[in-house]
Amino acid sequence: MATKICPVCKNEYEGGEVFCPIDGARVVTHTQMESGDIPDDPLIGQMLDKYKVIRQIGEGGMGLVYEGIHTVIEKRVAIKLLRDDFSSRPEVVARFRQEAKSASRIGHEHIVDISDFGETPQGASYFIMEYLEGEDLANVLEREGVLAVPRAIAIVSQCCRALGAAHSKGIVHRDMKPENIFLVSRHDNADFVKIVDFGIAKMSDIETEGEPGRKLTKTGMIFGTPEYMSPEQAAGKHLDHRVDVYAMGVILFECVTGRVPFVGDSFMGILTQHMFEEPPALQEVNQHVECSAELEMVIYKALAKAPEDRYQDMPALLEALEAASEGRVAKSTLAGYGEPVKAPRKPPRSLAPGRVSSPTMAEPQPSRLPMILAIAVVLAAGGGVAAWFLSQRPVVVAQNPDMRPTPDAVVPDAGSPTSPGGSTPDTDTGADATQDDAGAPTGPSMTIIHVETRPDGASVQVANTEQICGPTPCDLEVVSGVPIVLQARHGLSVGDLEITPEGSRTTVQMALVRRTGAGRPPAGMTANGDTRMTDTQTTTMMGGGDLKVPDIFR
Repeated sequence: MATKICPVCKNEYEGGEVFCPIDGARVVTHTQMESGDIPDDPLIGQMLDKYKVIRQIGEGGMGLVYEGIHTVIEKRVAIKLLRDDFSSRPEVVARFRQEAKSASRIGHEHIVDISDFGETPQGASYFIMEYLEGEDLANVLEREGVLAVPRAIAIVSQCCRALGAAHSKGIVHRDMKPENIFLVSRHDNADFVKIVDFGIAKMSDIETEGEPGRKLTKTGMIFGTPEYMSPEQAAGKHLDHRVDVYAMGVILFECVTGRVPFVGDSFMGILTQHMFEEPPALQEVNQHVECSAELEMVIYKALAKAPEDRYQDMPALLEALEAASEGRVAKSTLAGYGEPVKAPRKPPRSLAPGRVSSPTMAEPQPSRLPMILAIAVVLAAGGGVAAWFLSQRPVVVAQNPDMRPTPDAVVPDAGSPTSPGGSTPDTDTGADATQDDAGAPTGPSMTIIHVETRPDGASVQVANTEQICGPTPCDLEVVSGVPIVLQARHGLSVGDLEITPEGSRTTVQMALVRRTGAGRPPAGMTANGDTRMTDTQTTTMMGGGDLKVPDIFR
């Protein structure tokens, strides 16, 4: 068999390839290359059933896209053709048919419409889809770098609606990325989204029993784009619709910073970061990023390593985006963020009110893995209460003068009425209820909690309620004497505090710390965070095409 060469990348092939697997160009012989006799695409001008092929408008690793026209009704269409060198592979043809079946089954305005399916006289499969005029999000990001936050939210919100419709039909895209988000002008919207390429979508009713999501993905390569793959995809675990939630988090991160959260020199290097590394702070990637605390919370919630820590479906993510665009935090954003760290409700007896001591604690063991530490100082009207909250390892907490409590102005206790002469009766100032001059009973005593966080700009929720304030500093009004848990979050930084509010006003200061993964290095990773893989643990892409991940990571 004669060696052929790609006229674009100049790579040579001896395996009977018709198209270059790198850039999609038709390969030619060396004689054709030297003489400049490169043949035109023989498909142009041909009739495929009722459709005439006009010109090629796109190409990919497995298929070509042509502009066509329905000769009867003169409607422009797009024709996606499976390359003839792939058409002889049943598993690839099955995936190609699945793309057509998936997209047509959903029937949503933000998903490209597929209307017909057929084969060329040479046996190559094709399908007919709506013709789109515009560009994909990848081109927009390459040209503009970053998107304005309102524009990014609008684009991702449309994707959420489309993917929510797909998920409701049991279809998971599994390869969401900017290249698959096509933007067209429609309904006075220059960024009207059309999601394309459901080629590796998971359909629950066509999977093999006992191994969902795996049947049609074994074509000699790992499917999905590493920069947008979820940790469970990277580890070869069972997948569900929450992989699309993760991918949308990556895309939103990229839209506002101009870069994906994880980059690397190798396929496995990127996947390893998805599995084990926390995403960087937005400002670390782009110091000029303009992103509200509310939206930052949404991004990191979507990027949670464990699927159960993410938004559980697209409607929840959409609700969170809409809330963030209005400067609010959706309840789903703060939900499921782990158990609160409890604080003592009363100061130690050895401490005078308003004083803070520095207990002797064990020194932390050297580690590059960040530890979670939340420091909260609760100030009541009559004095101060200090509490340290530790998780994972004991650490030394140094007293910071800047964090030293300053009591609020003393407010007379509502349970201690003052006599007309100005003297105060010798009564219990901690009474829980009062009566007005007419003797009519009032409702429960309320406490205003003034919440301050370091850094500022966090959102705070009373756990298991819809009471939310933010960005900090902000106030919450709660019933006095009833224990509550405050949950604060700012991007990846979090803090929890359990208190029993007393008095008319209480000030709470919470120092938030960056939330991390497990407290010890995963197996295969050294204590300083470096990855160590043996030869048998190295990723391979051979044989059946599965990503070989050590069992310990599964």
